[in-house]
Amino acid sequence: MTALSQLILVPLLSLLPCVLWLWYFSSRTLYKRPAVGVLGMTFFFGALATFPALILNLIGQSLFIDLFGRNQFSHILVLCFVVGPIEELLKLLAVFFYAYRRKEFDEPLDGVIFSATAALGFAAVENVVYLAQNDERLVLLRGTLSNPGHALFSAMWGLSLSKAKASPNMASRRAPIVARGFLLASLLHSLFDVMLVAAKDLTIVFFVILIAVMVWLFFWVRSRIKFHSETSPHREGTLYMPLRRYCQECGFKGTAGMRCAKCGAFIPEPEELELCSVCSTAQRPGAKFCSRCGANIKLPAKENLDTRPHFVSISPTGEERIAYILNETEVSVGRTLNNGFVIEHPSVSKHHARLVAEEDDYALYDLESSNGTFVNGKRVKETRLEDGCEVRFGRAHFVYRAQVGAEARNLESWRNLEEAQNE
Repeated sequence: MTALSQLILVPLLSLLPCVLWLWYFSSRTLYKRPAVGVLGMTFFFGALATFPALILNLIGQSLFIDLFGRNQFSHILVLCFVVGPIEELLKLLAVFFYAYRRKEFDEPLDGVIFSATAALGFAAVENVVYLAQNDERLVLLRGTLSNPGHALFSAMWGLSLSKAKASPNMASRRAPIVARGFLLASLLHSLFDVMLVAAKDLTIVFFVILIAVMVWLFFWVRSRIKFHSETSPHREGTLYMPLRRYCQECGFKGTAGMRCAKCGAFIPEPEELELCSVCSTAQRPGAKFCSRCGANIKLPAKENLDTRPHFVSISPTGEERIAYILNETEVSVGRTLNNGFVIEHPSVSKHHARLVAEEDDYALYDLESSNGTFVNGKRVKETRLEDGCEVRFGRAHFVYRAQVGAEARNLESWRNLEEAQNE
């Protein structure tokens, strides 16, 4: 083969399997158009990550050779502790610093698609280097194993990125999620490389095991793709969930804002829908303590919360957990992942509401959501939030905590206790 034909053929053979696998992953999104421009740039950044990976791999290899000599043991250590972790980390960073921050990254399925895209960009350049030094016919082996392997391994941290984006915006909550995905991807990548070496140097049995593992991993990732496609926020409109309430005339359970199906009486919307954080009983307007269990309705945080304004969710046992910290002047609220405050609930619209910092508090604006935005049980179009108010997006309940220091919270807690004793 002439040098010119090799110069043309090697890149084509290197890109062909990557393009085919890229088409497969990008076409899995059924309810929105693929973001071709963002996919192209993610592929490019994944390809660029190959070069620092090559340098770091060579450095790591030389360190292990100096420690253990040039042998099979040091080769396996390099694959386990250098090649796998470094390549997965660089691919992750390529997605994290670009696609992850784009508005097009707006549903869990995008974690798989963009991670696979960066991985295939990485594999394309890796193919060029590998095939330029070896027989071009090896493209069949790399196209069926190494290329999808890169995409499938990276899907582990890609899914983690999606999960982290829907979690509270705290490093202590998001970092462990991404770290677990990264470690799993690195482990699978390292095991794949070790088994590939074993299949080449030892026996065909390892090669059969390797194929079986790859097939299993492919079908597992495909099951995650199918699940996230079926539950995509783009699949259909917001699920309308009417509020069920008992008729005040006959006691028949009906729909608030509608007439009773039994007696025809109008069932009004509740004026106040503040719930006890312990037993979830609806409270009378202005109540400070639960009429059923006596619990303090506005419980102080049971953990050291951030002093910035934030939303908390309250479990049936009264435990408060931070749902979102308001650390920006404007925050969008909705079901898709390109919102700041992501609420994965079927009653929440894709773009449900907007929070805007005004002076010392936040103003809340409803964005014509299907199931409405409520503050202390009253549907609002816009309002200013006050410390301790109950905020409901559709049927997702939260409590707003304003920017109050620990001393003020403790003082309020003591006052509530004194009032409880006096009563």
